[in-house]
Order: sequence, then structure tokens, then C-alpha cells
Amino acid sequence: MVMEAAKIKSIIESILFLVTEPLDVQKLAKILGLEYQEVKNYVELLKQEYLQQNRGFLITEWENGYILVTNPENSGYIREYFDLEQKSVSLSQAAYEVLSIVAFKGPITRQEIEKIRGVNSENVIKSLIEKGLIKEAGRLDTIGKPALYEVTSLFYTSLGIKDLEELKEKILKIQQEDTSI
Repeated sequence: MVMEAAKIKSIIESILFLVTEPLDVQKLAKILGLEYQEVKNYVELLKQEYLQQNRGFLITEWENGYILVTNPENSGYIREYFDLEQKSVSLSQAAYEVLSIVAFKGPITRQEIEKIRGVNSENVIKSLIEKGLIKEAGRLDTIGKPALYEVTSLFYTSLGIKDLEELKEKILKIQQEDTSI
């Protein structure tokens, strides 16, 4: 069965919309019955179309695939919407602390997080897992085999960034611009 280019792009777009981890092009090529490079070309074509049409979503290439993210140019409006509509879902100071620790020190155990914070963090970690911002990243090979935690792609996507390096760059830029100390 030979599919039209428009149909292939539609399928790719639908799958990109639904995946929570970067899209595995090899897996998608197998599903579509196409060569890896052909599917990669279609994804790149979609990526360019989104950019040229100034769409609300962009396709970002990650180390192990592609992911659909909101257009960073719209971040102020998105933030305002969620500030107005979902104040009750906002994160606590403790959640921000744990997220920061996990982002910069992860993968990290609950015990290590608690040592840094000086307080029990079990409920905060459970809450962040439920929100999809952190996840278990394996187990430490020691007595009790404690869980290791790391931030998820949703964490980075919600910030409109690709990875920890980009986060560090943004923080450094903000620190350099902030002279009001």
C-alpha cells in the first residue's frame, strides 16, 4: 500500500501529538513501512512547515527523536492562561525546591534530596511524579535499592527548553541581566 505524502505527515503529526517521550523515528518507520531516512525527511518537512507558518507548536529534535513543543513565542500567553485558570494547580515552594534539586543533581535518591533540603520530601516527590514532572530513573545498587529520580521531558517542555544545558544557559542569562541585588 502506497500512502500519499499528506497522509504520512498526518500520521506523524498525530503520533507526535500523543507521545510523551521523543518520537523514535526507527519505530515509526517500521509502523509506516517506510525507510528510516524517508520518515526523518517527512518529520523535517513538518518541522519546517510549522516554522514557516508560525504555528502554535514546533517540532524539536532531541538526541533520541523528535517531540512536539509549544512555540516559545507564545509562552507569556500560555503562562498567563495557566496563572488565571489553574492557580490551584500551582506548585508549592517545596515542589520548586525538589524540582530544582532533581533537575541539577539527578538522578538522585529521596534521601539525598532530603539531606539537601533538611526535611522529609516523600509527599512532594509523589506529587511531582503524579504531575509528570519527575520520574523514577532506576534504582541505586546499594542496601535497600533506593529509587533514583530525574526530571521528565514534560519538565523541559513546560519550560520551553530542550535539556539541562539550555536551562543552565537561561539561568545564567537571567543572572547576568539581573543587576537589582
